Amino acid sequence: MNEGPSPLHDREDQQNSVERYEAMLNKNIDLFFDVEEFEHIIEHYLEANEPKKAKEVLDYAHRQHPGAPDLLFCEAHVLLNLGKLNKALEVLDTLGRMEPFNVDVHLHKAGIHSQLRNYRRAVEHYKRALDLADEGLDEIYLDLAFEYENLESIELAVDCLKKALEINPENEAVLYELSYCYELADAHQAAVAYFREFTNEHPYAFVAWYNLGAALARLERLEESNEALDLCMAIDDRFTSAYFAKARNMLLQGRYEDAVECYNETISIDGPQAVTFSYIGECFEKMERYEQALIHYDQSIALDPNWVDAWIGRGVVKDVQGRHTEAVKDLEVALKLAPEHGDALFFLANTLGRMERYDEAFVAYTKLNSIEPESLDGWLDHADLLFTLKGADVALRKLKEGEVVHKLNARYRYRLVSYLLRTGREQEALLELEEALMADHATHDQLLSHFPEVMQMPQVVHLLELYRR
Repeated sequence: MNEGPSPLHDREDQQNSVERYEAMLNKNIDLFFDVEEFEHIIEHYLEANEPKKAKEVLDYAHRQHPGAPDLLFCEAHVLLNLGKLNKALEVLDTLGRMEPFNVDVHLHKAGIHSQLRNYRRAVEHYKRALDLADEGLDEIYLDLAFEYENLESIELAVDCLKKALEINPENEAVLYELSYCYELADAHQAAVAYFREFTNEHPYAFVAWYNLGAALARLERLEESNEALDLCMAIDDRFTSAYFAKARNMLLQGRYEDAVECYNETISIDGPQAVTFSYIGECFEKMERYEQALIHYDQSIALDPNWVDAWIGRGVVKDVQGRHTEAVKDLEVALKLAPEHGDALFFLANTLGRMERYDEAFVAYTKLNSIEPESLDGWLDHADLLFTLKGADVALRKLKEGEVVHKLNARYRYRLVSYLLRTGREQEALLELEEALMADHATHDQLLSHFPEVMQMPQVVHLLELYRR
C-alpha cells in the first residue's frame, strides 16, 4: 500500500526547490517550477519569517501559473504573514467561489476573522467547516471552542470540547482546554463529575486523571485529589505536572516534608529548575527551617535571576530573621522585575512598617490597594498601621475604601466592627456585627483578637451568645 511521501522526503524536496530557486536568482536566469515546488519555496520563507521573500516567489509563481487555485492559498498565507488580513480574506473569498466545498477555505477564513476579533464570523466559518469536513473534526471543535471562549460563552465552549472528546478521546489538548473552561466557569463540581465518568471509560487517560485531581483540589478535597494524581503518575511516572500538583496539595495540608520529596522527584525527571527550588524554599520556610529555605531560594535565583517568587521568598525569610534591611533589598529587586506584583508590595510594606519607615510603607500599601484591591490583607494591614500612627477614625476611612470588594468577607466585616466600636459608632457597629454573626459566627474570634475589650461591652457579649445558640 502506498502511504505517500514521508515528512523527511517532503523536507528534502523543499530544500532542493529552495536551492534551485536561490541558484536561479544568483545566476539571474529563469527556471521552471511546478506549483508544488513553489508551495515548498513559499512555505520555507514563511517558516523563516521572511514574508517579503515569500511574496517575491509568489509573484514569480503567478507569472508561470496564472490562475492556479493552489497558489491562491499561498497568496492568502503570504498576505496573512504580511499583516494584510482583509486582503487575505478577499483572496479566500475568490477561492471560495471557485471551490465552495473546500474545508480549508473556511478554516483559514475563521482563523483570520478570529485575529480581527470578529469572533462571531469565525464561529460561522468553523461551523461550516464542521459540515464539510470528513476528518480532523476534533481539532475543528477545539478551534470553535476557543472562539466561544473569546465570546465568553463558556457553556458552548464546554459543549464543543465534549463533542471533540466523543470523536477523539485521546486528544490531550482538548482535555486540558476542557479543564480550563470548567475552572473559568467555577464549575468545579461539574468538572469532577465529568472527569470521573471519563476516567471510568478511559482508565489510562493520564491527563484526565490530572484534571480530576486539579478539580478536586479546587474544592479543597485534597486527599481525593492526591489519589487521582497518584493514578495519573502510575500511568505516566514522568508527568511532572502531577508531581507539582500533589506537592502543592501536601503543602496546603501541612505535609511539608512530603511536599519537598515530591518536588525533588521532579528534579530527577526534568532536572533543576528555578520554580522547583523556589517551591522547596517555600516548604522549608513553612517548617521555619529558614537557612534551608534561603539555600533553596538562592539556588532558584542562581538558575534564573529573574525568578520573582524566589526574591520575595528570600525577602520574607530575612524579614522573619530580623534582617530587615536585606529583606527590603530583596523585595525591591522583586518589584524591579515585576513592578505590580501584589505579594512583593505587601511584604515590602510590612517590612518597611516594622523598620518605622512609615511614609514608604504607606506608599507601598496605597499602590497595593490600587492595583490589587482584592488583597484583603493589604487593606487590613494598611488600616492597622494607620490606626497605630493616626488613630481609629483614619483607619476606618481607609478600611471603608475596600468595602466594594470585601463587604461580604467575614474577616473584613469583623475588622470593620472593631473600628466602628473604637470610633464610638456603637449602633452601626452592632448592626454590622449582627450581620457578620448571621453570615459566619465562627470567624468572630477575629474581632476578639483585634479588639479584646469588646468582651467588656454587654451588648456585644449578648449578640455573641445569642448567635452562638
